[in-house]
Amino acid sequence: MLALLLMFSLDAAAQSAVPTPRWGQPVKNERQGGPLGLGVAMGAPSGLSGKVWIGDWMATQFSVGGDMGWLGDLSVTGDYVFHIRPLNTNNPEYSVPLYGGLGVNLATNTVLLQDSIWVGIRAVFGATVLVKALPVDLYLETAPTFYVVDEPSWAVDGQMGVRYYF
Repeated sequence: MLALLLMFSLDAAAQSAVPTPRWGQPVKNERQGGPLGLGVAMGAPSGLSGKVWIGDWMATQFSVGGDMGWLGDLSVTGDYVFHIRPLNTNNPEYSVPLYGGLGVNLATNTVLLQDSIWVGIRAVFGATVLVKALPVDLYLETAPTFYVVDEPSWAVDGQMGVRYYF
């Protein structure tokens, strides 16, 4: 029994740990393409999605579109996000950074509530999958939003999408 236990511990000791980048350290070859990514998103809002990387740890992102199921809905969001990389995929071809940040949401409805414009502060949290060999990312996020202009209220938006980097 002791020999079996020693055998398993020797195998584990022979494996080398994959280093996780520390905050501020360069992240090399995490994806192809340039700093600007454009794509499509579904959720709130559904439409065009974009992201501009500012180094390896920070980015700005935006989306323009409407909420699914609401005729005449139009929304524009803009966020400043920071990324952390606590997840180890055990595959150097993929990485899954988590991100969080703050932003704004400007929304209106051109059919049902024609004179209303809502402005809200949002906190955004998400995860993105980066493929080392491709200039794309897949992402999933949620954004609780507190509207402070027109009528105080709140909402929880969410989005999933794909972006291509130039």
